Amino acid sequence: MPATRTYGMDQDVYPWSPIITRPVLRWPDNARVALAVVVNLEHWDWEVPSNTPLAVSPLGGPEGLWSGNQPDFPDIGGYGNHEYGNRVGIFRILAVLDKYGITPTLALDKAIADHYPFLIQEGQRRGAEFIAHGLSRRRIIHIGMSEDEERQYIRDSIAAVERATGRRPVGWSGPDFQETPHTPHLLAAEGIRYVCDWGNDEQPYKMTPKTGELYALGVHASLDDNYIHLHGRRTINEVNLLWREWFDGLYADGATTGRLMVLHLHPWIMGQPWRIRHLDEVLGHITAHAGVWKATGRAIIDWFKAQTA
Repeated sequence: MPATRTYGMDQDVYPWSPIITRPVLRWPDNARVALAVVVNLEHWDWEVPSNTPLAVSPLGGPEGLWSGNQPDFPDIGGYGNHEYGNRVGIFRILAVLDKYGITPTLALDKAIADHYPFLIQEGQRRGAEFIAHGLSRRRIIHIGMSEDEERQYIRDSIAAVERATGRRPVGWSGPDFQETPHTPHLLAAEGIRYVCDWGNDEQPYKMTPKTGELYALGVHASLDDNYIHLHGRRTINEVNLLWREWFDGLYADGATTGRLMVLHLHPWIMGQPWRIRHLDEVLGHITAHAGVWKATGRAIIDWFKAQTA
């Protein structure tokens, strides 16, 4: 049974549940580990409107030197890094995923959905799942938003993905993993069925929004290339080893009950020529094991819901 909640313990959007007390989770064909690869296709604004809050969390910032909360000059460097990912790096990542038969889950922000139809087509050609990813990488959900402002932000993001892909997304990944206390409830009310922001488990779990339904498909910080490699200052060789050994640990524990591994990639990072071989090695290591289910976020949540309903 979930523990008794006290002030400051977790949040009010899911029940606390120790993994050793849950029913055994079985993936398709009795796989030990479900593997999802989320690739972030995101636009870095060269400039942002005055008074726009910018990321300052350990996952994303601070971005640089400020006059107040704004950069002293247009951030062409940050823009160029991210645009490199959309022009070059993404194709290296997609090629590696193709090599191992992995269908990507592509997180699109509104700017990408609106202006990069070629990238949408590349995803559709592979049968990718598209999920919503906010407005842009530098325009994040923040606590200064009213509930109505945040609701409109979410609606605009979802609508852009639906226009671009022809299908309404059911998944959400917040830029910089940012949320407010309203976010899970607003997402569920708009038809989002799973969210990637809560990296606190090795299985999906059901959340408790006020309306609708919502599941967590969490991204652990150590499985996000931006956090662990750039902000966490782990070398790429360390990341390579960490990801392989993370999988090995899940695989061992998955003999008892199914586990989940969500790699969270950014083309401007892992799509560079000196890093891509490390992704290749990691995925080669993982897929060499029997009992790995390679799936999109939606497929994992659909299966989990069916097993635990």
